[in-house]
Amino acid sequence: MVLGSWLLAAPVLAGCAAAASGSTNSVATANQRLAGSWRLQSFGPEVSLDLPLQAVLAAEVGQLIVSFNQGQYTAVGPGVNVAGRYDVTGIDGDLLQVTLYDAQGIGYHFAAQFAGNLLHFHIDDKPWAGVGALEHT
Repeated sequence: MVLGSWLLAAPVLAGCAAAASGSTNSVATANQRLAGSWRLQSFGPEVSLDLPLQAVLAAEVGQLIVSFNQGQYTAVGPGVNVAGRYDVTGIDGDLLQVTLYDAQGIGYHFAAQFAGNLLHFHIDDKPWAGVGALEHT
């Protein structure tokens, strides 16, 4: 389901777009920091969503759990159950760029920033263009 990938891709800060590619060591460190489960805490779309998408989003905030483990991710919530692979494609300190691939192999790019136990994110892809946060559980 593409919805889960869009919701996941929402984790990106606008300033992350310029993050430089990292060394193998820094990518490994980013993967270690991503490892585990994250709960969707917030998401603010850049453009108003239609009523059905608003309802989906409202149901997922606080409920959707995204788990990262060794290049694989899952996202499970009231209306989402997706899995796929991911690649950390750039890293600069607490900033990173990630590509999530859905079951069909379509890549979704987002940037994110670690801030304590939060992962702030931004995505430009419609209909889920916006910013949000995941909290490490």
